[in-house]
Amino acid sequence: MIDKTSSATDKNVPEKPSLKTGLLALKQKNYPQAIAHLEIIAQQESLKQKLKAQMGLIIAYEKTKQADRAISLCRDLTKISDSEIQSFAHRHLKELLKQDPSKNLKKSTIPPPKASEKSLQNQQPIETGFVPFNSNSDKSKSVKNSNYISKQNIDLSVEIGFQPIAENPNISEIKSSQTSNSLNNSQSNKNDIEAGKNQSPALLSTVNNSDSINTNESHQISTEITSDEPENLAKLKWREAGRAKGGRRLKSPNLTILWLEQIVVAIAIFWLSLTILKFTLDATNDFLVWLPHIRPIQIFYRDPTRNFIIFLLGLFILSPWLIDGLLILTYGLQTLPTTTLINYSKEANKLLRNFSKKQKIRGIILKVLPINVPIAFSYGWLPRFYRIVVSQGLLDNLAEDEIATIYAREISHIQNGDFRLMSMANLMIQIPYTIYWQLTFLADWILDLINHQLPDFLPEFIKSFLPILVSVFRVFAAIISTFSYGLYWLLKLPILWLSRQRVYYSDRLACNLTGNPNGLTRAILKITIGMADDVKNQGKIRNLLESFEILMPVGINQAITTGSIVSYSGFESIFNWDIFNPYRRWLQINNSHPLLGYRLKILGSYANFWKLETELNLGNINGDVTTKDRLITTQENKISTPQNLNWQKLLLQGAPFYGTLIGLGFAIFLWLIGVILSTIGLWRLDWLFGDISILVGCLAIGFSIGILIRINYFFPDIKRTELWQNPDLLELLTDPEALPLDSQGIQLKGQLLGKRGMINWLGQDLVLKTTKGLVRLHYSNNFGPIGNLWPNIDRPSDFVGKSITVTGWWRRGATPWIDINALKSENGQSINSNHPIWSTIVAFTLAIWGAYMVYTGRF
Repeated sequence: MIDKTSSATDKNVPEKPSLKTGLLALKQKNYPQAIAHLEIIAQQESLKQKLKAQMGLIIAYEKTKQADRAISLCRDLTKISDSEIQSFAHRHLKELLKQDPSKNLKKSTIPPPKASEKSLQNQQPIETGFVPFNSNSDKSKSVKNSNYISKQNIDLSVEIGFQPIAENPNISEIKSSQTSNSLNNSQSNKNDIEAGKNQSPALLSTVNNSDSINTNESHQISTEITSDEPENLAKLKWREAGRAKGGRRLKSPNLTILWLEQIVVAIAIFWLSLTILKFTLDATNDFLVWLPHIRPIQIFYRDPTRNFIIFLLGLFILSPWLIDGLLILTYGLQTLPTTTLINYSKEANKLLRNFSKKQKIRGIILKVLPINVPIAFSYGWLPRFYRIVVSQGLLDNLAEDEIATIYAREISHIQNGDFRLMSMANLMIQIPYTIYWQLTFLADWILDLINHQLPDFLPEFIKSFLPILVSVFRVFAAIISTFSYGLYWLLKLPILWLSRQRVYYSDRLACNLTGNPNGLTRAILKITIGMADDVKNQGKIRNLLESFEILMPVGINQAITTGSIVSYSGFESIFNWDIFNPYRRWLQINNSHPLLGYRLKILGSYANFWKLETELNLGNINGDVTTKDRLITTQENKISTPQNLNWQKLLLQGAPFYGTLIGLGFAIFLWLIGVILSTIGLWRLDWLFGDISILVGCLAIGFSIGILIRINYFFPDIKRTELWQNPDLLELLTDPEALPLDSQGIQLKGQLLGKRGMINWLGQDLVLKTTKGLVRLHYSNNFGPIGNLWPNIDRPSDFVGKSITVTGWWRRGATPWIDINALKSENGQSINSNHPIWSTIVAFTLAIWGAYMVYTGRF
C-alpha cells in the first residue's frame, strides 16, 4: 500500500485528484504532479483504478529516483494473477534491483517469471557478425526494450507525450526535487491486491485526442496530446533476434542501374510537368476567349520552357529551406539537439558522426516533428544541407538499435545519391497538395463562420448576402482543390518507380552500416503498426503521411491494413501474398514502396547471410521456383518465387492497360502505312505518319475496349446467398494467389474513419475500422469524381465517425481494399456506389472521343 505520507509537496497536492490527470502528467513527464494525483487515487479508488495508479506510480518513482517506493509497489503487483501486470512488475523490479543490488533482500519472496518469459530474457544473440558502434548498445538496448515492453503492456502511453526539445534537451535526465521516503506495506492494501487476483482489468489509457476534429493539421503541433501508444505493440511479442558482431559484409550493389533509373524519372517528371503547364496555359486562354468581353492573356501564348527551367532550378536550390518552412508552419518542425538524440540512441549518434567524418561533411542537420506516429524521412540537395527528420513517436516507440537502423537508412540515400531527385520531386508535389488541403480547410472554416459565428451587429442584408458569396467561393474551392489533388497524383506517378527501387538499396546499406537486419525488421514493423494505430486514433489519415509518403520508410497505404492486423498470432501468413503471388510485381505499380512482405523477406536473407536467427519466419516455398532478386548475389540467399503464372488471368486483370498498348501498336501501324504510301507516291495519305491525333485516339479506344472486356468480371452481381458476411480479415489476406479480379462479394460492419468536410468530397480518405483491423474503401458516384462535387448530395464523408455496414467487392492487391456497392448507417441512411456505371460511362466516352480524334484529326 502507498504510505499516507505523500511524496508530493503541499503545493502539488491536487484539490480534485484524477487518474486521467495523473496519467496525463506522467505522459508529459511532470512527475511530481503525476505522483500527487496517483498516490491519492491508489488509496481511495476501486481496485481497477488502484492498479492503474500503482503501475503509473512505479514509473514515476523510477524517474524521480525513489527506488524504495517503486520496488515495494513492484513486489505488491507481482502477487496479482493477471499475467500482464505480473510481467510489468517483474521487468521493472528486475531493473530496479539491478540498479541497486542492496535492495535485493526479499528476492526469495518474488514469484519466478513464466518459463516463456524467462527463456526469452535469457536468450543470447548469435555472435557472428558486425562490431556495434557502441560497445554498451546491447546493454542499453535491453534496458530500453524492457521498459518499452512494460509500458506497452500497461497501455498507459506515458513515454510518448511530446516535450518541446528546445526547452528540455536532456529529456531522459529529468530529476525530481522531491525527497525519497521509504514506502511501507500495509495489510489493508495487500488485502485489496489479493481480492483482485481473479480479475483481469483492461488497462486502457484515459488520455486521447478524440475531441480533435479540426482538419487543419497546423493546429495540432507542439501542444498536441494524442492517444495511447499503439495497442498492437502490446500484443506482439518480439523475438528480439540478434545482430552481427563482425566479419563479412554484404556486397555493395551496383549503383549504375539506380542512376539510370533516376535519369529516366527526371526526364519523365520534367516532360510531364511541362506538358501540364502548357496545357493549363492554353486551356486558360481558350476559356477566356470563350467568355464575352474578356481578352486572353498574351504571355500565356509564349513558350514557357525557359522560364520553367529557371523556376525548377530555383526550387532545387531552395528545396531544403522551402520544405523546412512548410513543415514548421504546418506541422511544428523543431531542431533535434545531438544531446537529445544521445539519450535515445547513442549508436545512432555515433553512426551519424562517423558517417559525416567519412563523407567529409560538417554534420547532418537533425530535426524532429512533435507527433506520436513513428515516421522518418530526409531531404536536401547537397550533403551539407541534408536534413533527417524523425517524429517524437519514433524516438519513443523504437529501441536504441532500431532507431540507429532508421538513421542508417536515411544517410544511405546520401551514399546512393538518390536524395537530390527525390527531394525535388517531393517539393513539386507539395505545391498542388498544399493548395488542395489549405483551400478545402478555408472553405469549411468560412462556412462554419457564416453558420455559427457571425456577430449580431452586422446588418441583415449583409447576413443574407454572405451565404451567396460563400456558396460561390465553395464552388470555386471545390473545383480548384479537385484539380490540385488530381495534379498531385499525376505528378506523383513517375516518381513511384524510383521510390520503390531506392528502398532496396537503402535497406541493404543500412544493414551494412549497422549489421542489424533484425533491428531494421522490427523498426519497419513498428512504424507500420504505429501508422495504422495513428489512423485509428486520429480517425483519419494525417495530411503529412499522405503528402510525404514517397520519402518515408513505409507507405501509409500499405501500412493501414497490415499494421492493424500484424499484432495477431500467426501474422506472418499475411505476407504470403507479398512473397509468393506470381502477379505481385505487376500489381504494385501504383505503390510508393515495395511489397512489405517481400522486403522483410530480403532482410531475413541478410540475417541468414550472417547466420543469425531471423525476426520473422518467412520460409521459402518448395517446388518449381525461380530466383529474381538482383540485389542478393550469393546463391544461398536468393529469394524464391513461384513460376505458375496464369497469363490469361493476368491479361484480363490488366485489360485496360494492355488495350492501351494494343492501341499504341495500331497507331504505329497507321503511321507506318503513311510512310509506305508516301514513299510510293500516294501523297494524299502521307499525313498518316506522325499525326498525334491518331496516336491519342487509338490509345483512348484501346483503353475503353479493355475496360469493357473486364467490367463483368470485375463487378459481378452481388447475390445474398453468396455474400460473405463479416469474414476474418486475416483469412482474406493470406491467399497467395488472389487477384483484384477475384471479386468476392463481402459485407463488413465497423466504424467509418476519414477526413470530414470538403477535403474528403472525392472519397479519397475512407477507412473501415472493424474488430479485426482496418481496410480501405473505394467509392464512386454515378458520374465519378465530378459527380462528387455536385452540391447537396449524400457523400460517404457525411458518415465519418458512425457505425456502418459496407457491402461491396473485396480486392486483394498490393494494397487490399473494398469497392463499395452500398453503405448503410445504423439509423437507416444509405448511399449506393456505382463503380460499374461509372466504368461504363468512362469506356464509352473514351471510345467516342478517340473515334472523333481519328476522324477529324483534332482533340
